[in-house]
Amino acid sequence: MIVRHTLSYTAVKLLPAIASMVALMLFTRLMSPDQFGEYSLTINAALVFVAILGNFLVIGLGRFEPATKSRFEREKLHSTVIASAFLLNAFVGGLTLLLGVLDYLPDLSINYVFFVVLFMVSLLLMMSQKLVNANLKPKAYGLSLALKNILLLVIGVVSLLTGYGVHGVLIGMAVASLFASLPALSLWAKTSWLYFDFRVLRELWSYGAPLTLLYLFVMIISFSDRIFIDALLGSGAVGLYSAGYDLTQYSLALIPSIVHLAAFPIILKSYENDGEDAARAHLSTSFRILLLVTLPVTFGFIAVKEEVSAVFLGHAFSETSALLIPILSLSLLLSSVKSYYFDYAFQITKTTWLQSIPPMLAAVCNCILNYVFIKTLGVIGAAYATLISYAVYLALTIVLSRNVFRLPDFPWLFFVKVCMASMAMMAIVGSYNLGLSFISSLFIKVFLGISVFCILVLVFAKKELLILLKDGAMVKNNVFS
Repeated sequence: MIVRHTLSYTAVKLLPAIASMVALMLFTRLMSPDQFGEYSLTINAALVFVAILGNFLVIGLGRFEPATKSRFEREKLHSTVIASAFLLNAFVGGLTLLLGVLDYLPDLSINYVFFVVLFMVSLLLMMSQKLVNANLKPKAYGLSLALKNILLLVIGVVSLLTGYGVHGVLIGMAVASLFASLPALSLWAKTSWLYFDFRVLRELWSYGAPLTLLYLFVMIISFSDRIFIDALLGSGAVGLYSAGYDLTQYSLALIPSIVHLAAFPIILKSYENDGEDAARAHLSTSFRILLLVTLPVTFGFIAVKEEVSAVFLGHAFSETSALLIPILSLSLLLSSVKSYYFDYAFQITKTTWLQSIPPMLAAVCNCILNYVFIKTLGVIGAAYATLISYAVYLALTIVLSRNVFRLPDFPWLFFVKVCMASMAMMAIVGSYNLGLSFISSLFIKVFLGISVFCILVLVFAKKELLILLKDGAMVKNNVFS
């Protein structure tokens, strides 16, 4: 079941991922670092506030949608979520306007008008995509991603070519997000203010509020670096850092997110319907799949950092990106293991309040390190601060997760074998200097890396791979028959 859903989400997320990479390629060629810094800060500021203020609605919708047992329960849940989102939008818009009139808005490279607009449409999009995911609709989810990324690409490039600059790209993001919400339209139940239920809101808050605090600290870790860079080095440095950061995210975050989108609803459903043992069986399978795909992609990406930076980013951004990629890639690897395995212990048992402790400590660590490292090492210091913070975050999460749910034993032998194959592949690919153009070298190295890893992993872990496929089939037959 998990293997099949992973393949489904891989197919539907591939086109949107390509569109994102093409957009990054063109935007960094058509924007200066200062412009890209304003674009990045504005969008990320909106997403941070969605995570802080509205994510309890998104998370709660994903958690309680599968548990609704009647049409009336769905109508109450959906009406409460939509009404609460409307009130949040009014609050954010009104507060931003008031602070602007009083001249109390922070002096950062953020367009605050677009910040409000993007907050509203991003909250709607996140709720819609969560609803699609909770109903196990990978095709609709893929259509939503494709609409957003392709429309942003088209509108953004046209705006830049016709002289509308950053504002045109931000308008494109807002329009794209609205259209990307449409695939979930048929899944929303009939909504009305009359169906608004404070008890449902309390359940959403009770489950999601601790995660809201969690996301506040997570966003500090992932976004505070750009704020510190903007304050200490200026918007141009933000643009250079953001381009490398986005390139790493777009390239590597796709893989673990596919496994998560495919696995987590199934793990949650098995826990609710069949108990802890069934959930552990799915957890074991999903984690080994996560390791199998994430480790080689991470080390392979590091091996082709110069080629990737030169091909996908403009000349003004590529040199800095090549320096950032190894550090940010390892940060993302640690984050993926934490988010898509150890965090599940808190989420499936609804003990999300405990989950907010590790990121709080990691966020404090991140802010201190950002201030010290950026002043001494520049944008590279921000990357090191992120890596150390995620290592602290992962270690604390592992310790606390043991207190709430007994996760399957860590597959140390499988991990070591896949890691050895991945690192050997990185060493082989990274040692080749082909003397060709960057794009030709990239294609050859990618093909070489895939071939080398497949051979090595079959040599090192053939038995484990066969067991993994067998486990997936057994879980499907025994739990979901």
